[in-house]
Amino acid sequence: MKVVIIDDEFWTRDSIRRLGDWTRFGITQIEEAEDGLKGLNIIQDILPEIVITDMKMRGMGGIELLQKLTEDYPFVRKIVVSGYEDFSYTKQAILSRVDEYILKPINPEELNQGLEKAIRELRISRGLHAVQPLDKEILKVITTYKQIIARTFQELHLEDIQGRFLELGRQLEEQGALQPGINNSLYKQFMLLLEEQASMAGADITFMLPIHTGAFFVTDNTPIMQWIEVLSSAYAAVLEELILRRKSKSRIDIEDIRQFIERSFAEPITLESIANRFFISKEHLSRTFKQETGSTVMDYIIFKRMEKAKLLLQDPSVSIKSAAEAVGYSDLNYFHRIFKKMTGNTPAQLR
Repeated sequence: MKVVIIDDEFWTRDSIRRLGDWTRFGITQIEEAEDGLKGLNIIQDILPEIVITDMKMRGMGGIELLQKLTEDYPFVRKIVVSGYEDFSYTKQAILSRVDEYILKPINPEELNQGLEKAIRELRISRGLHAVQPLDKEILKVITTYKQIIARTFQELHLEDIQGRFLELGRQLEEQGALQPGINNSLYKQFMLLLEEQASMAGADITFMLPIHTGAFFVTDNTPIMQWIEVLSSAYAAVLEELILRRKSKSRIDIEDIRQFIERSFAEPITLESIANRFFISKEHLSRTFKQETGSTVMDYIIFKRMEKAKLLLQDPSVSIKSAAEAVGYSDLNYFHRIFKKMTGNTPAQLR
C-alpha cells in the first residue's frame, strides 16, 4: 500500500513520517511533495491508496488538489492536515469527501486514527464494489462531460443540461459493459459535481433534490440510462430552484457577480454569459458594474486572471504554459500580450 504526503513544510512531512504507524497498516511506500502540482505528478506515477495533504501551499494549494483528486482519482482516500481552522477549507474538505481533517501540530493518535479510517473505507469499497481504475476512453468521456455539464450548469441552461446527460448516457452505452463498481462510482462523481456547483452558486442542495434521489442506489446491474435519468432530474431540480431565486431578486447584486467572477475567472465566461446567468441585460450589467466597481466586467475578469497568474509564476515548478492554462488561456502568445499589457512585464521577466 502506498501513501503520498504533500506539504510545503519539511518539518510537517517529517513529523508525519515519524508519527505514522505504517507497518501496522501495511503501508510499504511513502513519497513526499512540497506542493500540489508535484504531488499530482507523483500520484500519477505510483497511484497511491492514500494522500495526506496540507491546505495552504505555494502554487497549487489543497483546495485545487482535492478537487483534482475527486475528479481524476475518485478511489484515493484523502486526509487533510492543516494549521488553518478556516471554514472555507473545511467546507472544501467535506465536499471532496476527505476521511479525516487534522489540525497542526499533529497529534499521533489523530493521525493514526485517520489512517485507520481511510484504510477501513478503502477495504469496504474494494470489497463491496471491486472497483478498478477507469478505462482511458471512459475517463476521457467522463472528464469531457464533467467540464461541459459544469459550464452548462453555471450558465443555468436547464434544457441543455438534460441534453448533455442524454449524450453522456449514449456514449457510455457505446463503451459496452462497464467494469464492476464503475456505475456506482460515476453516479457518485456526478452527484458530487452537483453539490460543488450548487455550493459555488451559494445554495445547499439538501432541500432541492427530488425525494427519490436520496433513496436511489446504483449497482452493477443498474442500467446506465436509469441512473443517468436520475442525475438529469436532480440537476434539473436544482437548476429550476436557482433560476427561480435569481428571477425573484428585485435588483442586481454586484457583490454576487464579483464573487461569481472570482470563483469562475479561469472558465470561458463572457459579459453575455454572466448577464444570462443573473437574468439581466448586458447593458444594465455593464453600466451598473462600472458604476459600483470603477471597472468593466471584462477588465475585472482579466485583472483576476493576471493576479492568479502572478502567484503561480512565483513557483518555479509551474511552467508559463501551465500558469496560462490555469487562468483560462490556451493561446500562449495571447497570454503573453495580455500579461505584458496588464503588468508591464512579460511572464519570464516577472519570474
